[in-house]
Amino acid sequence: MSVIEVQNLRKNFGSLEVLRDVSFSVEKGDVVAIIGSSGSGKSTLLRCLIDLETVSGGTIVIDGRTLCRDGAYVSVKEKKAITLGMGMVFQHFNLYPHLSVIQNLEIAPRLVKNRHGSELREQAMDLLTKVGMADRANEMPGRLSGGQKQRVAIARALMMNPDILLFDEPTSALDPELTGEVLSVMRDLAKDKMTMLVVTHEMAFARDVASRVVFMDGGVIVEEGSPAELFTHPKHGRTRAFLSRAND
Repeated sequence: MSVIEVQNLRKNFGSLEVLRDVSFSVEKGDVVAIIGSSGSGKSTLLRCLIDLETVSGGTIVIDGRTLCRDGAYVSVKEKKAITLGMGMVFQHFNLYPHLSVIQNLEIAPRLVKNRHGSELREQAMDLLTKVGMADRANEMPGRLSGGQKQRVAIARALMMNPDILLFDEPTSALDPELTGEVLSVMRDLAKDKMTMLVVTHEMAFARDVASRVVFMDGGVIVEEGSPAELFTHPKHGRTRAFLSRAND
């Protein structure tokens, strides 16, 4: 069964139509890379999925539970229960600067799930070890590099035990060396069969790691398919033009 089903999704900001009739599905364990030029609606799509933006129309079903149908949302309590099954990693990390690394990981489970004690600390340290940041557990975010901050942000998202992880251009604020650190963590998550939707400009990651690639332009899905299909034999002229520019 699909863990994400989107049908005829629309999103307007005033008179600006950002998403137009977007439909797609994601299976458990899929790694879906969403590519396209800036302003094509990629980030807005992710934000609609996790209820950071209110849709203008359409249907979103997450893991068999309806978030909204034909633009009408379920109750606030139901929305919270549904979106807790997803984690999101942002372009600019969004770490709390006044909390240490490990406190950044522990705060959401404390506040949302009322978790405390040694079990919480153990999970936090396990995840920091997973992303290669255990030795920086007590550092403040201001003392970390961009790549280190993003690895902490990924560990923080995993603290809520999500079934789905959304990544909104997680490497676009990083230089090439630091980008490699973050992509390595994401590759490991893919090997662990974590379901991921990744808005990215990293074509090598999309080609090598994704199970499916979605190309968006002008608020619509122009083309989607396996990396081999889309990168080797793109069907649409807009896709070919984008890939040609991306490979320059």
